[in-house]
Amino acid sequence: MRIQYIYIIVMGMLLGACSDFLEENSQDLMIPKTVQSYKEFLYGEGLNNKIVLCEYLDVMTDDAEEIINTKRPYETSVDSRKYWSYYTWQEYPEIQMDNSLSEDRAWGEFYHRILIANIILNHMSDMEGTYAEKMDLAGEAYFLRAWSYFMLANLYGKPYINEEQAAKDFCVPINHAIDIEDKLLPRSSIKEVYDLMEADIKSSIASFKSSRVEKTIFRPNLATSYLLASRIALFRKDYDRAIVYADSVLLSSEASLFDMTEPYSIPRFLNIGNNEILFSYGEVPSNISAVFQYSSSQRASFIPSTDLMKLYAANDIRKTSTLFFANAGKKPMKYYGTTSEGLYPHAFRLAEVYLNRAEAYAAKGMTTDALREVNALREKRIPENHEVTATTAEDALALVKDERRMEFCFEGFRWFDLRRWDRPQLKHRFSSAENPSNYIEYVLQQDDPAYTLPIPQKEREMNLPIENINRPRRDK
Repeated sequence: MRIQYIYIIVMGMLLGACSDFLEENSQDLMIPKTVQSYKEFLYGEGLNNKIVLCEYLDVMTDDAEEIINTKRPYETSVDSRKYWSYYTWQEYPEIQMDNSLSEDRAWGEFYHRILIANIILNHMSDMEGTYAEKMDLAGEAYFLRAWSYFMLANLYGKPYINEEQAAKDFCVPINHAIDIEDKLLPRSSIKEVYDLMEADIKSSIASFKSSRVEKTIFRPNLATSYLLASRIALFRKDYDRAIVYADSVLLSSEASLFDMTEPYSIPRFLNIGNNEILFSYGEVPSNISAVFQYSSSQRASFIPSTDLMKLYAANDIRKTSTLFFANAGKKPMKYYGTTSEGLYPHAFRLAEVYLNRAEAYAAKGMTTDALREVNALREKRIPENHEVTATTAEDALALVKDERRMEFCFEGFRWFDLRRWDRPQLKHRFSSAENPSNYIEYVLQQDDPAYTLPIPQKEREMNLPIENINRPRRDK
């Protein structure tokens, strides 16, 4: 990795600065002086800077399939070609079908957030504010850094399979920079990166417990950090800790599962009226609102796959209401709407607690406990005959995986889950909009190297020595 930030921090601060927000430290550099100023800085630069990331995640999975727009073929063709390279797992997915470049901004943005967290933690002792305020800010900064490394590791690092493999295979560079640098960094191992994110999330939890500051769901909080800790432990196959951290979410939050079986007034699932939301952040991914925008005019490129929709029971409200889908399951609706309508773009939410515990119990061979967690969630999604059964832990784990797929579809979970489980073979068909009978079937093989994204082209050009993933070439 090559770190080269030319006063990007200063510019980010100045965009929202008021007269007493900053104090002048030098002719070129303006530095915040209060905890509140740094909190605004972390929010604006790290949590809600209006940048949409990872739009391609769901398109790469088996939750998406193409739709041919026979009424408006040109519109379908344009949208589908924009995501064609991700949908077909191309060697360099930033290169679109017409050979133009669609920049993957996730690498640079997550490292920018890591830099923000590094700077804030480094200046903690210099800030003006109470101990509680500082601890609350530290909790947010540690959370932001752990979360950013988690995303980078699962986008650009090899999958975490086991401890021995993780100590050998490459992940992403670790960046300790606290100011402007022009420096090449090599990749660290998967284990080193996971060790760092685990240490950070533990520090976040300890900081939030010390601060006891009342939080809104628009800021990272103690329950959110416990949930991220559970997620990290699950990905490491540390099932005991995954369960303990998930338990701690319930102990630290008054949230409860949203009950779809009772009368409700919210128009979409990710909405201000949903009481299971722990933390909301970011912008609505445009691929949900554009590429999957199936309507009566059939203006869409991709729709929820047939295999996904078959998983839902006939009376599953996730399938039958417009909280999750519309147009007979052809249009994802979780994100549909505007912030003025109470929409939450992305969220950490309580359902993950139940499914993290369910998976950990199943992996430990505790079938009864795993089924209890799954059925506790399904009870809030299906009005009658919601219970599932299994006689073996293997069967229970399969049920958990299906439930995760149904519950978290189009929230960015599926690609990461496929990577960490068994990296199965996937197939996507890409057809000519003008002649649908003319198509190419693309195959992502079992354990395909393309389960890891290549480092973005811009970064590769600046850091030629860095090791890159060798993804196979695929025909157009």
